[in-house]
Amino acid sequence: MSNLVNYSFIFLLALSISGCIQYKEVEMVQVTDVGVKNFTKNGIEIEVAMQIKNPNNYKISIVDSDLELLIKKNRIGTANIDNKIVLPKKSNKIHRFIIKTTLKDMASNTLPILISVLSGGHIELQVKGDIKAKAKGIGKRIPVDFKEKLEL
Repeated sequence: MSNLVNYSFIFLLALSISGCIQYKEVEMVQVTDVGVKNFTKNGIEIEVAMQIKNPNNYKISIVDSDLELLIKKNRIGTANIDNKIVLPKKSNKIHRFIIKTTLKDMASNTLPILISVLSGGHIELQVKGDIKAKAKGIGKRIPVDFKEKLEL
């Protein structure tokens, strides 16, 4: 009988704690700017300015990413967000991300694509995958998929 009381107490406690944390979806409003920050033989750094709305009453930290970089719909390689981002509570701000991919992460067909890009005036860049956000010790993966035309 005491085990039943203990389990009931733990269940009610867990239910009351989870009720305090109400999560509203974070909204990626728009991509305001995309630019190639660094383009070397070692890899590519792309800076993305994105307006993100956090309607929650707590800050959210972006702690990890699993992204794929595509140019002209061709996979270039995997990419990671280089800097840590904190979304303040009840905010609707523009945040700047540095997305970095290294030469070893690039696909084997990358070199011909990059040469054709350098000879042209603009490219279509796509970043897709997901980012991991964390708030109050709870993690959530948020899907990311955006395209942007860049002038070189």
